[in-house]
Amino acid sequence: MTRRGRKRRNGEGKSEKEQDIPQAASFDEGFSMWGAFRCSFFREISLVVLGAEIEARENANRRLLEFCPMELMDFWFCVNSTLNELKRNENWIGRGCCRLIQNPTCRTTCALSGSTNDLNESCRPSDESEFFFCLEKREEAERCCSNVSNDTCRSICKDIFYKPSKQSSLKLYSSKGCFHQIPKCLKSVAEVKHAEDPKQHLHCCEEATTPACLDTCRKTLHIANTDQEIMDALAEKCSPVLPQSPMWSCLLKSGSTKPARLPLDAGKLACCTKATRPTCQNLCWRAFQADWESAWAQLDALCLSSSLEGELRRCLEDADDPCEMGCSGLSYCARFNDRPTTLFRTCTSTADEAAKWEADHWSRGGIIRGLGVPVRAAASCPAETLRAAACLLQLRPCETRIHETRLCREDCLELMASCVDWGAITGPHTAATLCAKLSPGRPDAPCVSLRPYLDDSQDDETVIHPEEDITTPCKRNPCPQGQLCVLQPNGAKIYRCVPACSLGEMSKQLVPVGSWIQIPRFDQQGCLNICQCTTRGLEKCRTPNCFNFKSCWVHDRFIQHKTNFYLECNPCHCFEGEFTCSKKSCGEPRAPSLPCDCPAHYVPVCGRLGFTFASACLAKCAELSATEVEFGSCSSRDPCASNPCKSAERCIRKPTVCLSRLHKSCQQYECVPIDCNPRDESSGPVCDRENRQYPSVCAMIRAGATLSYRGPCLRGCSLRGPVCGINGEVYANECAAWAEKIIVDYQGPCVAVGLIGEEAKPRCGDVVQCPALVEPYCIGVTPPGACCPVCGGAARLFYSKKQLERIYYIMDEEADKDSVTLEVLLGALGRQLQVAQCAIRGMMTPDCDIFIVVQPVAKKPSALQLRACVTETEKLVTRITERSPRIAAEVPLGSLTRAEIAHSYVSSAMKIRAWHVTIILFIFMLKITS
Repeated sequence: MTRRGRKRRNGEGKSEKEQDIPQAASFDEGFSMWGAFRCSFFREISLVVLGAEIEARENANRRLLEFCPMELMDFWFCVNSTLNELKRNENWIGRGCCRLIQNPTCRTTCALSGSTNDLNESCRPSDESEFFFCLEKREEAERCCSNVSNDTCRSICKDIFYKPSKQSSLKLYSSKGCFHQIPKCLKSVAEVKHAEDPKQHLHCCEEATTPACLDTCRKTLHIANTDQEIMDALAEKCSPVLPQSPMWSCLLKSGSTKPARLPLDAGKLACCTKATRPTCQNLCWRAFQADWESAWAQLDALCLSSSLEGELRRCLEDADDPCEMGCSGLSYCARFNDRPTTLFRTCTSTADEAAKWEADHWSRGGIIRGLGVPVRAAASCPAETLRAAACLLQLRPCETRIHETRLCREDCLELMASCVDWGAITGPHTAATLCAKLSPGRPDAPCVSLRPYLDDSQDDETVIHPEEDITTPCKRNPCPQGQLCVLQPNGAKIYRCVPACSLGEMSKQLVPVGSWIQIPRFDQQGCLNICQCTTRGLEKCRTPNCFNFKSCWVHDRFIQHKTNFYLECNPCHCFEGEFTCSKKSCGEPRAPSLPCDCPAHYVPVCGRLGFTFASACLAKCAELSATEVEFGSCSSRDPCASNPCKSAERCIRKPTVCLSRLHKSCQQYECVPIDCNPRDESSGPVCDRENRQYPSVCAMIRAGATLSYRGPCLRGCSLRGPVCGINGEVYANECAAWAEKIIVDYQGPCVAVGLIGEEAKPRCGDVVQCPALVEPYCIGVTPPGACCPVCGGAARLFYSKKQLERIYYIMDEEADKDSVTLEVLLGALGRQLQVAQCAIRGMMTPDCDIFIVVQPVAKKPSALQLRACVTETEKLVTRITERSPRIAAEVPLGSLTRAEIAHSYVSSAMKIRAWHVTIILFIFMLKITS
């Protein structure tokens, strides 16, 4: 019952009762017959509201009788039959959730339904997580509260289920005379938490602003037994409750909730679903949940040595020893040195010593481990071959596509033929059966070859000394225990140490304080708990609504979960009910174009999720309605112009790109109290317009300065501006663009959009003057929609929008919802890099995927630095594709389902033009001399 083509979301311009909900088809038929009458107001009435509210139906009927003559028999038959259908099922508890549905067909079905079963054909849980979560809560409330006889008590009981965050509802429940009718199931939902030792937080009272508040705070913390009693008493005497004020900030940070009890290794638990056999999956769960002593030996013996469980083995290896670039400083395994862009799992001095011991052990007749039978080296085996095999075993170089560390089958068979003492082996063993333990099952499977490490080393003059060109300061975490090393590209310091949380007693994986992690649930496979890392450990844990997605419906068939397949020539991937495909043209190379064949006109609009589309056509192609965009780029809008903050607060611009479409509005500012604490550095450093750095936003406000960009003041970038970013946004200068992890496309304001093609070449013709490439023959890319090519590694990332929506939905605080943003995702990806001379930058594409480029930070990078950044990109793509625990553990990285390489050699178009000019000049000079 709305105007066609219009879409609105709850909270945007209309009240909940006025939400625009697509009408039933029967109403459309009626409307076609009475356009001449004054009944058009009825189009504004939501079918969902009519279904949920008796009063709304009565008002609609009364107004129709007033304006619409009874002679319109077909129309009145349509109206009456629809209203009767709505009335017949008016007691269904799901009616109150229908407004949350996004799909028009499902929403209409819900408005007319009488049970959950009626939704089966029109509504899919994978598409409507918010609605089904609401429905689940209402059904739970109905089961729990149906036996409460008093109507008021039953209503309050249900309200606790609908709003579980309001713990004071139990007190309200009792105060209404319902204390004798509290069902057991209600107590478990809204149980008041007991404070552990409130007196340990007495120091927070000293921050009280009034004597009454100070006195109440001290008394309450001495006598209170529960968290709720503390909050109730302080809220009365110390109002207003401002989380950013010193006293409340201290109390909230000193909350008495116990950190979540972690499994032994939460990162490795995420690997258990990769096991192909149920026995191995169960052993994996036991080993890393709580039973490592008894389950690990069985897991290792029965599963990890099997060729069937290669995916599980690689995942577990990634949790402890991810593949990282470079190997140097080795004495025994010297032939493995100076390979700066080769990936290794354990290139350390300890592994070097272990390799020496292993090779000496073999040469003295010791048994070669890991083969399951006693095997000794032959006396005729060359010493260099034994050395290379021992070093390969200990240093574990990685194959690039799937990060496999096992020896190639052909190399293994050759090694067995020349280096095994077959006279000492009993039983039906052959080189093939022994290599089954050391090599992948198929001869063509990805593997590591021994041959490159048997060649003679290079001359000293040609050896690259990578320590002079690229550095990896965080590779072995130089920070104190409990802290994580984070690179700072273009910062004054090459890295910094930040407080972090471990993912379990046995885990080597750390995540920084403030980030959210995903912990697989043991009780329900494929489901997660979401917790935040704080200075006290993992807290604020919650459970997203859980759906068991097993397949994707693609055209006319089901595709299994985690399956790769093709649509035409494009590779696709099914993940948790969603499938994503690359968007390359099939058949003959297609001319560069934009999605939906939109024209290449730069008339930007700002989408409600905080990023700019080059035109309204591209926004419409991304399924945004006219009410979800505003004309002009997002960077041209001042979010503080409408004075959204209170009088005692300062509005500070905070550009954000939101990843979940459930964001009702993607807030582009923050409100900072004028009386904030300048010593609180939780917001991180900022840089003002005079290129001066402050430890926090508050310190900058107190100094009377104006924000230029967030983060430390950067070096090596230009302050000349304005500049146009590859995302179509205008930035004050290059430093401001880099601070927001954006590459500069060209100098000056944005004036054009580039057609998307597969070649890395200029895309906007003479409209834009592209800057010179840092290296004319580099590997690079022209980002989607950008005008100019850049050097560096590039990749397109695909993410599960449904997974992010489930996570976003359970976040109570606005600050927590910031975890589902592009900025947080790029920051988490940046922590995956180890080369200090590379920086990751990224954007949303016109297709609403994520596009990243890993670039050298230097203006004139070396060839090695360029190659290192490309290798870092390829490493990230493999980790995402393999669902490494380094990716899967963090929010929002865990939502990444697929990645594909996007870089290639930069097209010679620019170079041809340069050669053309050179030839013309050469001919001109010849004519002069002749």
